[in-house]
Amino acid sequence: MDCFPTLQMHADWVRDVVWAPNLGLPKSTIASASQDGTVVIWTVAKEGDQWEGKVLNDFKTPVWRVSWSLTGNILAVADGNNNVTLWKEAVDGEWQQVTTVEP
Repeated sequence: MDCFPTLQMHADWVRDVVWAPNLGLPKSTIASASQDGTVVIWTVAKEGDQWEGKVLNDFKTPVWRVSWSLTGNILAVADGNNNVTLWKEAVDGEWQQVTTVEP
């Protein structure tokens, strides 16, 4: 049995992957950033369940880095247009851009 299935939602190289701190929550969350311009949020309810991916956003330019806040509720995304944006999951489960970090 393969405990690490292949997760395919990106159409090009994955440039960064980061595991979110879960602070005792039962689910695990990973964010992946790709050359194809997308960031995917991967979640699994508990060990042994199937990972589910949801596209956070299509940035229309390569995404180089992703990084979670210490509490795991804010995701920073650095893209190929030299933008850094911050994202937060809303109560309904949709991801919303909170702000753009100015250089």
